Parts: sequence; structure tokens; C-alpha cells
Amino acid sequence: YFQVYEKQLGLSDFSPLAQDKIALQQIKECRAIQPILDGNLEFAIKACSNIWASFPGNSYGQGGKSLATLLAKY
Repeated sequence: YFQVYEKQLGLSDFSPLAQDKIALQQIKECRAIQPILDGNLEFAIKACSNIWASFPGNSYGQGGKSLATLLAKY
């Protein structure tokens, strides 16, 4: 996804900061910022599960983490 976000976000590299900016943009696109701010992490995780293979509820078939594991890490 870098090429799309590189232009959209004005990124010049794939540094950790650039990766964080991409992740935040993806969270915004999933409409999960407000749920996170409201403490509704379960909703936010479900909303973003289609873009992150480590989230439960995706169709990537890569194992993923359980909701309980993600909530515990948060």
C-alpha cells in the first residue's frame, strides 16, 4: 500500500514514522478512530480486521490473534 499512501500522505520513506502515519490513515479509513477514543476497542478491531491479518475476523487464514490477546496487549 505504500505507493498509494506515499502520495496521499506526502511520505518520502518507509520509516517507522511513515508506517505509523499509514496505519493511522488506515484506521481513519475504517472509521475506527472515534471507537478507539471512546474505549470501544472491540468495535475498532472488528472494523480494521479486513486490513490486518493479525486481527480476528479476517479472511487471510494466517492464524491471527484472538480478541482477548489484542485487548490484553492494549
